[in-house]
Amino acid sequence: MSHVHRLILSDRLFFVNVNLRPGIKTFRVDEFPLVIAAIKDASLRLEFLLCGYVLMPNHWHALFWPPYPLPISQVLHDVKRISTLRLHAERHTHGPFWQHQFWDRFVRHAQEFRERLDYMHQNPVKAGLVKRPEDWRWSSYNNFALDKASVAACPIQIDSVRLPDSYRG
Repeated sequence: MSHVHRLILSDRLFFVNVNLRPGIKTFRVDEFPLVIAAIKDASLRLEFLLCGYVLMPNHWHALFWPPYPLPISQVLHDVKRISTLRLHAERHTHGPFWQHQFWDRFVRHAQEFRERLDYMHQNPVKAGLVKRPEDWRWSSYNNFALDKASVAACPIQIDSVRLPDSYRG
């Protein structure tokens, strides 16, 4: 097992990637709402901000802003725990669901924030799941739409943030 040592940071914007364990069946479309609900529930309980996301068949990405002193590892632990319980209940399975580790990087400036959002939103297009990012229901892309109907149809509303001066770029 890897022993990754993480900096205990919070009150920053983090880009994360979480993968299914090898051998776990990919998500069915009807299971995506279970992961969305896990993110919502963890967000309400821990009071972190969700600034963007995309769910894919075998992994997901998100932009989280945990408030001080909440570390990103606690956010991911909570989301993974809640989603694991719900997915196992749906599938009638048990055991580890997500890879033990996750990948994270704190976003250093506004341009990187835009790049990470674009990367997430283009993920389903690059994977051949849809032709346009707005056609993939399981991302935050339509949260940024100008028409209210597209925003209202999103399965989870993202949090708007004003990046502090240290994020200018």
